[in-house]
Amino acid sequence: MTQLNFYLIIAITKFISLLPSSIFKNPNSLIWKLLQTRLKKRRKIIQANINHCFQDKSEEWKTKLVEEIWSQTFFALYANNLAWNASEKRISALDLELSNENVLIEAISKKSGVLLLFRHTLYLELSARLLSLKYKVHGLERPNNNQLIQMIQRDGRLKSVKSLISNSDIKDCVDLLKSGEVILYGPDQDYRNKRSVVSTFFNQDCLTTTVPYTLKKLTGCELIYFDFFKEGDKYQIKFESFDDPLNGSFNFANQLNKKIEKSILQAPHQYLWHHRRFKSQAPEIYDK
Repeated sequence: MTQLNFYLIIAITKFISLLPSSIFKNPNSLIWKLLQTRLKKRRKIIQANINHCFQDKSEEWKTKLVEEIWSQTFFALYANNLAWNASEKRISALDLELSNENVLIEAISKKSGVLLLFRHTLYLELSARLLSLKYKVHGLERPNNNQLIQMIQRDGRLKSVKSLISNSDIKDCVDLLKSGEVILYGPDQDYRNKRSVVSTFFNQDCLTTTVPYTLKKLTGCELIYFDFFKEGDKYQIKFESFDDPLNGSFNFANQLNKKIEKSILQAPHQYLWHHRRFKSQAPEIYDK
């Protein structure tokens, strides 16, 4: 049954990717109204995160931002589905600009491996697919607990990356980096594991992974920050190097979060506020 459902959902998602993008830019669309009924919990998480991170802002400002995030979510569902299903020709036709590309080119040329750290934007899957047009990378992921969702997720993501590695499999990461490969990794989630420290995110305590710091120490790989923005119908990828990342795991976590905060403030409505970033911290800010 799981296999049958897998092929059925894949067929549906491929059909959706063929629809005009204009349908998904209309927040009053019937499709979006139906989808919203299944995403009520996510909206509550978004609201909780915005309230927690922007306590100095007015209620009007926060309400407006939540609405912008929610509206952007609809088109992002389409864009990420496109990333998982569209042909390379169709993806190549999208308007893409790469900034500071020399940072990545230089890092790759050192042949010591590159850990490409990204923040979770609403357009995460599309950003990886666009990156794959020029660079061959591996992806580090947290496997989904639902077998069917994991199958769909894996099938889609393998169009953007050479291979997918579980975020618990440090050995595979070390081997790939030592071979000079490039690995994509999103460190801005609460993974609730021992390889984390309590850092701050928008002046609030949060658990931040130290895996990038550990991999840097073990392999001598290059750490590069990979950022992504949508501006109208144009997409922009930016690369940025880190300062001294070996100045302790706690300092590295703080440096990482500061970079992510700076990116978010450029387009707060494009960040993936849908995850429980503060789930390990007391008091609980999310509805159970």
